[in-house]
Amino acid sequence: MKYLGPLYTPNKLQFAIDDIPQGGYKKAEYIRTIDGDTAIFLIDNHEERVRFFVVNTKEIYPKVEPFGEVAKKYTENILKYAKTIYLQSDPADDLRDDTETHRLLAWVWVDYRLLNYLLVEKGYAEVKYIKSKNLIYLNDLYEARKIAKKKKLRLYSGE
Repeated sequence: MKYLGPLYTPNKLQFAIDDIPQGGYKKAEYIRTIDGDTAIFLIDNHEERVRFFVVNTKEIYPKVEPFGEVAKKYTENILKYAKTIYLQSDPADDLRDDTETHRLLAWVWVDYRLLNYLLVEKGYAEVKYIKSKNLIYLNDLYEARKIAKKKKLRLYSGE
């Protein structure tokens, strides 16, 4: 049987308490895509730049790298046509990254499928920036990477 990735499992946890991630969910509304692994969402009536947990797509700025533009288009299409989007924090990592913009870090659930997983499974992203081996869906992303490598998709095509 084909593995389809992690299942959306609602919980009663809060997203964060005093900027400490708890593993809970927040409903989000898509605004726009920055690149394949970053997008802007409306959360609690506030625009928030969100960096997707432990996935890295190729860059589109300042120089367009191979597969960077198609990764952005994939993410954009998935989010633009989504009926529901939930962001989930991870208690095994930080709430925000350490860049200038302090992007929110999140697992991104789109129509009850994990976008982080889909990006890796389809060969648009690599698994990267792992701060803890206890991240909620880390093993799922490793599984997605195996699938992409076996099928020689995009980043794993050998080009």
